[in-house]
Amino acid sequence: MAMNVGEADDEIIGTINTTPLVDVMLVLLIIFLITIPVVTTSIKVDLPKEKNVIRET
Repeated sequence: MAMNVGEADDEIIGTINTTPLVDVMLVLLIIFLITIPVVTTSIKVDLPKEKNVIRET
């Protein structure tokens, strides 16, 4: 029976796998790019007119 002395087989990896994060961010970006034109054309907003009033303090 052989034993590994001094070697760490259960070594913790200190790096984060960023591939799933990039995949999720790209999907969210595509969803936002598709939905923004739909939302901006379907909602009509009536903005108030500007009033130029001089206030004295």
